[in-house]
Amino acid sequence: MTTSDSAPELTRREMYAAIRKLCAPDNYTNWFVLVREYAVYAAIVAGCLWSIRSLAAAGWSWGWQVPIYAVTVFLIGFWSQTRLATLVHESSHYLLFKNRLLNDVMANLLVVFPFFGKVGNYRIGHWGHHRNVNDLEHDPDLLRLLKHHPREFPLTRWRFLWEYVLLQFSPHKAFSYLKGRAEYVTFMKEEDNIQDRSPLSPRALKLLRLAYYGTLVAVLAYFNLWLYYFVFWLVPLITVYPASLFLREIAHHGNFPDNGDYTNSRVYEGLWLEREIFFPFGEWNHVLHHMFPTIPWHKMREAHNLMMRYPPYRDNVVICDGFMFKGHMGDEYPTVLDVLSKPSHTYLRGDLSQRETSEIRRSTAEEIGTTEKHMDKMLAGES
Repeated sequence: MTTSDSAPELTRREMYAAIRKLCAPDNYTNWFVLVREYAVYAAIVAGCLWSIRSLAAAGWSWGWQVPIYAVTVFLIGFWSQTRLATLVHESSHYLLFKNRLLNDVMANLLVVFPFFGKVGNYRIGHWGHHRNVNDLEHDPDLLRLLKHHPREFPLTRWRFLWEYVLLQFSPHKAFSYLKGRAEYVTFMKEEDNIQDRSPLSPRALKLLRLAYYGTLVAVLAYFNLWLYYFVFWLVPLITVYPASLFLREIAHHGNFPDNGDYTNSRVYEGLWLEREIFFPFGEWNHVLHHMFPTIPWHKMREAHNLMMRYPPYRDNVVICDGFMFKGHMGDEYPTVLDVLSKPSHTYLRGDLSQRETSEIRRSTAEEIGTTEKHMDKMLAGES
């Protein structure tokens, strides 16, 4: 994926000036997104119930209802829950809404409390990941995943499909992954001098959690919806959902060559459906997210097209044409499976000197979640 040949290349200063304009969330885009995602979830549940009741009314045995429910669990886990969890990531960078109080209140109520977490705790651990990406001793994401499943890259495609796909649906692997997430999100302490900076006070957060879970229990009890909550939320959450998130995390940083600005992760294109399942809401460009964490997901395509005019990015970033299925970009673009099945440097391009961590990512060391201070210095002529 490249920009037009007629588009002029950008200097470093021009690149910073253009990116800075894109680092601005708003207070309206994600309202539509949240409504849409919950509407899709409701439609999946309604479709399952309608199909099962129609078969029962027609006299079909319950055995025909099992595959319908199984498909529903996969749809909820791989689509609805995974996409909502991506918005947890977005909110951890104060990008769900521009107003930080609105960001944290709505993030907790609509995309974190449903998964039994708190956005502030996730934020601390996630910013630690940004600060220490691919560091075998300090990256909290990498350490968590290594406890869940040891990494031995490169590996054959069949071994990947067995260990990283099929095996992840087993109960003990699902429990292992969720346990790691719970320890990471729920019990994460403020480490490495990373501060949450949440606009919600601890007391306000406690009251908000009590209000949410109290309302949830009251509604489930009053309308006798316990069974529906279990089969349409908890079952996908403890089976399909962890396998889905694990696959995305492996795609982002599995078989990494180094922690360079342009090589600590990859860009993911490929087929629309596969990209929307594994890399929704800007997750398809994880390299650029690590470089500039304050780019909202809905401006990521514009940012990528802009950066393709910046030679160090264009000449070094690895673009994958699909995860498991090849897209239409050409043989020179690998899939994620190609990247994971070859030595880590196989698909790297450009000058090796460009792969060293530069001040782009180091500029986020003081406070992950803002790059404005560093960009202001660049625009003022400082290095």
